[in-house]
Amino acid sequence: MRMLRLIFIVASVLLFTSQQFGQAQSQCGTADSVGFPVDPAQFHIVQDFGAPSYRHQGRYHTGEDWYGGSSSYGTEVHAIADGRVTFSSANGWGRDGGVIIIEHIMPDSTTAYSMYGHVTEATGITFPSVFTCIHQGDVIAAVGDMRPAPHLHFEIRTDKPDIPGPGYTWTDPALDGWRRPSKFVDNWQAWSLDSHRWHADIADDAGPIAPPVELDDHSLLVLDANRVLRVSNDGRVLWRVILERQAVGLVAQGDSGLIAYADGAFQPVSREGTLGSARPMEVPLDGSPMQLGDLLVFHTPDAGLVAFSSDAALMRWRLSDVPAVLRWAATSNALGLMTTDNAMLTISSNGELADRALLREPGSLIAGSDLLAYTRGGLWRVDGGGTWSLSFAETPPGGRSSAVAENAQFLFLFDGVTLHAYNQSADPQHPTPLWATDLLGIGGMVSLSVYDDIVLLISSYGDIVALQAATGGICNTTRIYGSSRSREWHSLGDDGILRVYVADGIIGLAWDRFLLACRSA
Repeated sequence: MRMLRLIFIVASVLLFTSQQFGQAQSQCGTADSVGFPVDPAQFHIVQDFGAPSYRHQGRYHTGEDWYGGSSSYGTEVHAIADGRVTFSSANGWGRDGGVIIIEHIMPDSTTAYSMYGHVTEATGITFPSVFTCIHQGDVIAAVGDMRPAPHLHFEIRTDKPDIPGPGYTWTDPALDGWRRPSKFVDNWQAWSLDSHRWHADIADDAGPIAPPVELDDHSLLVLDANRVLRVSNDGRVLWRVILERQAVGLVAQGDSGLIAYADGAFQPVSREGTLGSARPMEVPLDGSPMQLGDLLVFHTPDAGLVAFSSDAALMRWRLSDVPAVLRWAATSNALGLMTTDNAMLTISSNGELADRALLREPGSLIAGSDLLAYTRGGLWRVDGGGTWSLSFAETPPGGRSSAVAENAQFLFLFDGVTLHAYNQSADPQHPTPLWATDLLGIGGMVSLSVYDDIVLLISSYGDIVALQAATGGICNTTRIYGSSRSREWHSLGDDGILRVYVADGIIGLAWDRFLLACRSA
C-alpha cells in the first residue's frame, strides 16, 4: 500500500510538472526575432564552436566563447529570443559559474535551446526561475569572472534542455545535438526579415564549390560536396543525386548541367536528376570552371590551366606555372587571374600568358571592355595584351578585401572598410567623388553589383548590403552564415527574387521588399 501511495505521489508530481511546462510553453509564444547574447561589436569569439582544446585533452568545444577584453566581467547577458527557462542555477558549473538554458519555439515549429555558461548573479542580477517566460533582449545574468578570463560560453542545442552539459566532447558536437551558435543567430535574423521568401539548407559550409546553374524557371542545379541537387524557385530540394567521385564544377548545358570531376571526366545531369554517360578527358582538375568566350577553363593540380570547348568535348590548350586562383574575370579576349602568390595573370583566349604582374597582395577584378583591377597600388585598366594603365589617381588603396563595380554613370570602390562612389559619366578619366559610406564588420571576399539605382555588396562571410547608388544611403542590410572557408554567388532574377548562396545556405529575398526603406523614402 505504501508503495502504491508513493507511486501515486510521484506520478502526481510528474503530471503537475508536465502541466506547468506545457502551460509555460503555450504562454511564452514563438521566437519571432533573434539577437546575440552580448554586443558583437564589443565582444568577439576567442574559441570557436567545434574547436579542439589543448586544455581539455583535445576535446571539441560545444559552443562559442565570447570575450570583450578586460572589461568583460559584469557585462549584461541577454536572452537571444523569446522562450521559457528550462534550467537556471548559479552553481550549474560549480567553480566555473552559473548556467541558464532557455527553450525557443522557432517560427518553423522547430525547438532550439540557448545555453549561457560562466554567468553570475554576483553583480546584482538575479537569474530567472525555471518555467519563466523570457523575451528577446531581457537581461538574464552577467558575465562571470571565470578561468582563464571572464567570458561567456554560448551554446545552441537541439536537445538537453535541463542539464548544464560538458562544454567539451570527444566527438563532433554537431553530431550530438549542438549547433554553431553564431550561425543560428545570423541565419534566423535573416530568415525573420519581411523580405525573406525562402531558404534552403545545403550540406557543405565551404560552398559554393562552383556557381549553381540557374534554369529557366529560376530553380538551381547545385553542386554540394559529393551530391548534385535541384533547388526549386521557392527553396524546396526537388531531388538529390549522390556522386561516386569527387566533383569540382558544374556548368550550364542548354536546359541541363554538366558535372566536371577531379579526375577530368565530364558527365551530363538533366533537370530531372538523371545522370548521362561520363566522358573521360584524362586531365585532372582541381578548380571550378572559368568562362572565357566559348571556352571552359580549369585549374589543374600540377599548377596549370586547361581549356576545353564549351561542351567539354575537346581540349583547346594548356598553360603551365599558374598558382591557385583566388579571383578571376574575363573579357571577350582575355582572362584575368588573381592568384595565391600575389600576382595577376593576363591570359589570351588562345592560352598565351600576356602578362604576369606581381602585387603586394591580391586585389579585386572585374571585366568590361578591358579588365579592371583594384589593387593596393590603385585602380588599373588592363587590356588583352596585358598592358596596365592607371584608371585615375585619386583612389584609396584596394587589396584582398576590396571590390569594384561600374556602369556608364557610376564607379564604386570598396576598400575593405568604406564604399566610395564616383560619377564618371562626364569624364571617365577624372571621375567626380560623390559619397563615401563606412561599412564596418564586412569580412571575407567581397563583390559589388549595380542594379539600376542600387549598388549591392555581398561577402563570403554572408554580408548582404544594399545602398542607393546616387546617395550612399543604406536601404537594408542582413547577414547569413559565412566564414573564411566560404565562397559566394548571387543572382537577381526577373521574378524579383535576389538569390544569395554562401557557405551551406541559399536565401531568397524579395528585392523590392528588401529595398523598401529606399523605395518609400
